[in-house]
Amino acid sequence: MITTVNLAILGLSIFGWVAITAPDDCPPKYMKTIEKGGELVNSGDISTYCYTSPLPYGKYYWALREEYEEEDEE
Repeated sequence: MITTVNLAILGLSIFGWVAITAPDDCPPKYMKTIEKGGELVNSGDISTYCYTSPLPYGKYYWALREEYEEEDEE
């Protein structure tokens, strides 16, 4: 029988894994054209900076490509 504590540990473990391994969202500056304060010459250029990443419930979102990720300097 699964106790409440075991279920909580399992749920927190799954949430932690998803939160840690999820790719970075595509920043707004890579989703806007130059006229609107972004980096894109035309809106079709979004695939240069971002890619679509699937979500578990059948939807997709824009994630930032690895070569454009900013390094955290500490």
